[in-house]
Amino acid sequence: MSIKKNIKKLDISQKDTLLVSILKLSRSSNSDKFHLEDIAIENKKSFPNLFTWSKYKENIDLRQVMRSLNKLKKEGFLSGSNTSAWSLSKKGHLLAENLSSTDPVSLKSFRQGSDFFKREKHRIYISDAYVKYKKEKIKDISERDIKYLFRIDSYNSSKDSISRNKERLYKASIGDTDLTKFLDLANNLLIKIMEENK
Repeated sequence: MSIKKNIKKLDISQKDTLLVSILKLSRSSNSDKFHLEDIAIENKKSFPNLFTWSKYKENIDLRQVMRSLNKLKKEGFLSGSNTSAWSLSKKGHLLAENLSSTDPVSLKSFRQGSDFFKREKHRIYISDAYVKYKKEKIKDISERDIKYLFRIDSYNSSKDSISRNKERLYKASIGDTDLTKFLDLANNLLIKIMEENK
């Protein structure tokens, strides 16, 4: 079967396979930011005929991979730049989840690996902010509660760090409407706190 027919069968474009590969990497490690070359090599394992040189098919065309990552970023599916720190956005994570279920044979390993997001979800459930939210004591949610939830401390207080931690929490809450609603509320409280602390 030609690669074009194979892609059509999977209902997935060449560039979108990178989302699937980043999802796989995030599930097999405790990180959610990955280097261009790690993404390319992972993609080669599941989709060996994509992003290759025209003559020497065993070689990966990193320029193609880079262009596709940048395009996915413009479409809102990724964050990152240059060769490092590429990460799925919430939108990208949702699409990757959907795409990874289209081929249970070649992508079944996606169901394996790290339970990183499960741990994040559990951390939300036991947080003081969430407990107060469930008890309808929103006014009692303190700045300390919010900072704990988003992992903000003296070492992790940059915009990039906060944004990354938000993404992790939102990814962990995918499919849980109540949890997403809570995170929206917590995010608004965080914005208010940051404005007050300027």
